[in-house]
Amino acid sequence: MSPRLDLPLATAAWLLGFLWIGLSGSWVPLAALAVLLAARLVVGDAETRRLLRPSGAGLALGAAGAVLLVGASYALYRPLAALVPGLPAATTGLYRLLNSAGHRPSVLVLLVLVMSVSEEVAWRGRTLSGAAAVTGAGRLDGARVLRVAQAGLLYGAASLTSGSVVLFALSAGLGMVWGALRVAGRSLWPAIVAHALWDLAVLVAWPLG
Repeated sequence: MSPRLDLPLATAAWLLGFLWIGLSGSWVPLAALAVLLAARLVVGDAETRRLLRPSGAGLALGAAGAVLLVGASYALYRPLAALVPGLPAATTGLYRLLNSAGHRPSVLVLLVLVMSVSEEVAWRGRTLSGAAAVTGAGRLDGARVLRVAQAGLLYGAASLTSGSVVLFALSAGLGMVWGALRVAGRSLWPAIVAHALWDLAVLVAWPLG
């Protein structure tokens, strides 16, 4: 299982999955591909399994990150909407896209949980452990910040087939934050917890706008 395949496979899967969502409204192909990619790593890579060992510190870091992210999202949305007149309509379009099949809340919650875990494993697991220095001390120095930023931008670009610029911006920005949590915590759990709680709050429970 070559690490060189991780990002190309994830990018191809997300591009195809979001293209299908935009065309048909179904999340099934993307969810299935995400689970398969995550399972490939969990089964075949010892480093991924190590990163998935839970710890109290990792869970607490993820919860704290989620609180800050959710708070910042609601605090900044209205000022940004005033500065960017097209943002409210684009946000409404994004919610329509994400729930284009008319999913029930219970289905959305399950989908969010499955996708949060699978995305973090596929995008910010071994892909941010390629060099020992990235994982080593958990410090976010210049090289690590650059690595996290590059991975976040690629993660955002992989959603462009959805047709939503807001989704690209959100995915890229949040991907960088989740990547930073993963590196700082030396575990996938800070990113998984922050990702899942942000999605549940902003995409399911209390939509923006």
